[in-house]
Amino acid sequence: MEDFRYKEYTEEESKIYHDAMDRIMEALQRGMSFYDACGAADVGDEELKRFIEDDALKIMIADMHYKKGVSLEETAGVLKVPVEIISKANAEMLEDISISTADVFKAANPDAQCGNA
Repeated sequence: MEDFRYKEYTEEESKIYHDAMDRIMEALQRGMSFYDACGAADVGDEELKRFIEDDALKIMIADMHYKKGVSLEETAGVLKVPVEIISKANAEMLEDISISTADVFKAANPDAQCGNA
């Protein structure tokens, strides 16, 4: 498993991130497809744009699938994204959660055994 790290944003990147995320979410609320909504957020830095799009997709999956109980297939249809991409993003999101949870546990319990039972 590769090392997992969150992207650390500069103050300027953070502003761009939040502005772009707001524009994407507003466009999705107006019924735009996911990719069209992402296109509405003009981000010049391609790496930052990929992080924003990745986060936005995972936020929508969390909201629609886990919060509202919409199936992954229906989520894909609403967002107009292939179900394979939704499934991959969902798996990545669950892996992110697993790694983050383990990191928090290790930090809170430095002397506890963690790993193979």
